[in-house]
Amino acid sequence: MKILLLRAVLFVVLFFFAFICLLAALDAHKKGEQVKTWWKLNATVATVSIAEELRNKGMTYCPSVNVTFELNGQQHTSPLEVSSSPCGTSLESVERSIATFRQGKVIGILVDPAKPDSVKPGTFSLDGVFYFCIIMGALAAVGAVAVLRWPRSKPVRPTPEKHLSPVAMSKKEIQQSVRKLLDAGTAKSQVFAQLSGQGVKDSQLAYFIASYADPVRCDEHDRKVNILITIMLVQALLGLIAGLEGGGQIGSTAKWVVAVSSLLIPLLLVWGFYNHRAGAYNAYILLALAQLPKSLAGFASDPATTTGVMAISIALLAFVWYVRGKIFPDFAFVGPRKVNGKYLFTG
Repeated sequence: MKILLLRAVLFVVLFFFAFICLLAALDAHKKGEQVKTWWKLNATVATVSIAEELRNKGMTYCPSVNVTFELNGQQHTSPLEVSSSPCGTSLESVERSIATFRQGKVIGILVDPAKPDSVKPGTFSLDGVFYFCIIMGALAAVGAVAVLRWPRSKPVRPTPEKHLSPVAMSKKEIQQSVRKLLDAGTAKSQVFAQLSGQGVKDSQLAYFIASYADPVRCDEHDRKVNILITIMLVQALLGLIAGLEGGGQIGSTAKWVVAVSSLLIPLLLVWGFYNHRAGAYNAYILLALAQLPKSLAGFASDPATTTGVMAISIALLAFVWYVRGKIFPDFAFVGPRKVNGKYLFTG
């Protein structure tokens, strides 16, 4: 029942993300088609300034660029749309966004002849946004279909050991043989000796053995896994909220794309932890280690908050590593444990 609910939630998230990406792609395509009918003109930068506004996120800086141009024999002075969401909390970033616009400079612009107040830079293009949304939406749709079609894991009955043919087997056959032998109670070192050299590299075979989730170990440490899943679900919720706030600075549609993207990774990890996938633990460890240097970026400006965030990140990383060690004791970092050139296994 739990796995069905988890698959349903993951399917809904992926489907929703694909739908949002489709809407964003259609919106980008529509804007791109509209801009194609606009006139290309030359304009002179009239004024360049940055306004300060106090919002709920603190001081926000909004650039203002006005240009003067001639349309149908009349002079117009209109604001230039620097970007879809030009305002930001970083003054340096906003200054860089308008660094190329200097008062008196002649630039190329795109003007809607029916609405002279609608002015965009001559280099305006939405092709990148369109293709990005199409690719992300397609990947999410494929993921949603894969979740629906994912085969249920069937219990494997213990079978007596059989003499294995020396004929080379495929990677999938090797993985199935590893599972059958370990389910039957065969020692891991004996499984490695029997299957070594029969179709895959020893490193791959060792990974199959090390990533085997022993049902007894899984039951013993089920509470720890549930705690880990709860933490990941909280992170997914926080990622959704942060994505909505951060993406809102880009655009109304983009905030949903960013939000669902921030939600997907924790949910995929939840699925992996629930199904006792060693790859989920390894992925979290690699992602967490990659994010640690970024956590120190704000230490100079806010050392207390940065230290707290760093401490929480390290604690979570240590807990994930600890749980992985209980269920998959044969891993060293993200690969099977190897001493003096030989793979060592417990049990």
